[in-house]
Amino acid sequence: MIDPSQDPSPISFPPLSRRDALLAGAALLGSSVWASNGMSAEANHDSFHDPDFSVIHPRAELVKHLTPKALQAQEKPRIVNGVSVTGLPELLPELDDKVVGLMNSSGIPGVSIGIAHNKRLVCTRGYGKASLVGNVPVEPTMPGTLMSVSKPLTVHAALMLVHEQKLHLTDPAFKILKDKPLLAAGQSADPRLDSITIRHLMTHTSGLFNIVEALNDPDYFQDLARKKEITLVHGRINQEDLVRVGMREKLSFDPGQKFSYSGQGIQVLARIVEKLSGMRLDKYIQRHIFAPLGIRSYYVGSYLSDDQYRQLMKPDRTHLYALCPSDYHADQKRHTPRDIPDWGYLSWGQADACGWHALSGVDLLRWVTFYPNTLGPALMRSVTERPWVIDDKDERVQSDMGLGWGVYEQDFNGRPGKGIRHFGAWSGERCYAEYRPDGGSYSVQFNSDFHPPVDEIIDAARKFLDNFKPAGHPFLEWTDYGYPKTVATAR
Repeated sequence: MIDPSQDPSPISFPPLSRRDALLAGAALLGSSVWASNGMSAEANHDSFHDPDFSVIHPRAELVKHLTPKALQAQEKPRIVNGVSVTGLPELLPELDDKVVGLMNSSGIPGVSIGIAHNKRLVCTRGYGKASLVGNVPVEPTMPGTLMSVSKPLTVHAALMLVHEQKLHLTDPAFKILKDKPLLAAGQSADPRLDSITIRHLMTHTSGLFNIVEALNDPDYFQDLARKKEITLVHGRINQEDLVRVGMREKLSFDPGQKFSYSGQGIQVLARIVEKLSGMRLDKYIQRHIFAPLGIRSYYVGSYLSDDQYRQLMKPDRTHLYALCPSDYHADQKRHTPRDIPDWGYLSWGQADACGWHALSGVDLLRWVTFYPNTLGPALMRSVTERPWVIDDKDERVQSDMGLGWGVYEQDFNGRPGKGIRHFGAWSGERCYAEYRPDGGSYSVQFNSDFHPPVDEIIDAARKFLDNFKPAGHPFLEWTDYGYPKTVATAR
């Protein structure tokens, strides 16, 4: 039995660079992707950046695993007060009426909701339209961006390595990574980097900065490439070098002293997962977390092909099975769909681990519902342990963040018990996932950023669970959506 609370003996880490580890891993795996393209890992100097693995799957591929009743619930949407509704069970007025009412009053185009109770599937829901352009309905199997809910997913990948005892929470992060920072003349790296542990990265107490995209400087990256200091991928900076650029920034505080949300910390953690596993982050997550759960819709925007990324920047969802973000303009009191004609800052240069993961609503529910099963009770206890930090008033308090997730000690009704949750936000879209102490779990995705209606719809799903009565409810089977009947529990 693993006890993460104990300080283990140090691990000897491989002397390989992350790049060498990924290339070695690709060669050992004998990737079918390379074979299908007539390539070998050795033939492609950056083969671990293949875009073919991470794709937005066509609808037909994702719905072919559904049972006839689940498929029909998507093929023949019901109309509730003028809003298209897909998913099972067909009649759920106690949830539908509230959500549809909020959508009608706010103009939110689309919402996806999944709810489970004690690991049994209660309902799947797609409300409204995938985009303001056209008339494609939201479906439970339609992917949407997780945004910052990507962060606990990346932490989950690292925790799988902790479970396998290939990594410890007390290990020094940059001594594993061994990457050299990209420094300009006169710059020096912060010596406190060496004090950052894996636990610091997971709990956002590292002192590293947050917004990784603020580092984007294509002209500077091109100059570094000409000097052969970095290797560009598709003409843009790769994820490893994006971390190296961030290593020039000074820490906000001594590691472990305070809480400060950090996208860079999660990016560093992702590169460590890749180095120790020999697999690109999304490939590791799919193989070791999602495949055993039967999850199929996963992709990472950072690794889409140029063609799919171009489609993702446009509002037409006719030929792309994914939600289209819709920005709310408070001054005009209306939404407009995302349409970015200048897509020069492409997916390859945007941080992968802290915001670019994507899942369908029902796959997101599947993951959060069985999250404790994948880790086992000992690691799950560590996930919900909140570190002590110094707040803005110089008082010692417990952080609200555990390992990757926000942690609460009692539910909204004041009942005791530890739950985990995370919110994701980008322009034009929102995401939320929660596992409750009473065994309930739910996920909500939006192609809107309009608050407070977004919060009110999340609250509607929460209250539905609060009032849920299992007796007499027509529970669904996970197999209705193509998932395996049982899920292995980590020991």
